[in-house]
Formats: sequence, C-alpha cells, structure tokens
Amino acid sequence: MDPELLSMVPRPVCAVLLLFPITEKYEIFRTEEEEKIKSQGQDVTSSVYFMKQTISNACGTIGLIHAIANNKDKMHFESGSTLKKFLEESVSMSPEERARFLENYDVGTFFLS
Repeated sequence: MDPELLSMVPRPVCAVLLLFPITEKYEIFRTEEEEKIKSQGQDVTSSVYFMKQTISNACGTIGLIHAIANNKDKMHFESGSTLKKFLEESVSMSPEERARFLENYDVGTFFLS
C-alpha cells in the first residue's frame, strides 16, 4: 500500500478492507490464481480464520467476517451476540464448510441481535 495513503488511516487499526472494481484484467488474474491453487494446493494456517466466498456479491460481508474473526481478542461482543455465536460454531470448520454454514445461516438474526 502507498505509505502516504496508509498514513491517513487512524491508529490503532486491526484490519483494512480493500474495495475495488472488478475488471477484465482482474478476472484473468483471479482465474489464473484459482487454477494455480487447484493444481498446487494452498496452505492456510489454522490460526487464520478464512472462509470461501460462495454467495455472489458478498465480498464486503465476507471481508468483515474475516476482519472480526481474526481480531476477536480486540473485540467486545454483547451477551448473546449472533455474530459471536456464528464464529464460535464455525471455528473448527474448513473454509468450504464455513461458506456452506453461512449460506444456510439465518443471516437476518445478525441484524436483530
């Protein structure tokens, strides 16, 4: 990241989400990376909470889940928090299982509690 632009981010910071438009160049890169991962595999350390994105147009939601899940020690969850419950229930799942779990989760409860 550009140091000058990064200097505008208030401190302390525990996560940064990057939003960018999807271009043809990006799609080519993404496809090449997916093929590389399929053929060579990919190691994601178990200390990092990661889930696949299988819900279309949910990149921001997945990014926020990643940011919160990987910084739980810096977060305060209200008693009975649906997000805390979701993270606790999915912590031992694989990235693919977490994606399916989110697909079937009553997401409306995230906004009601």
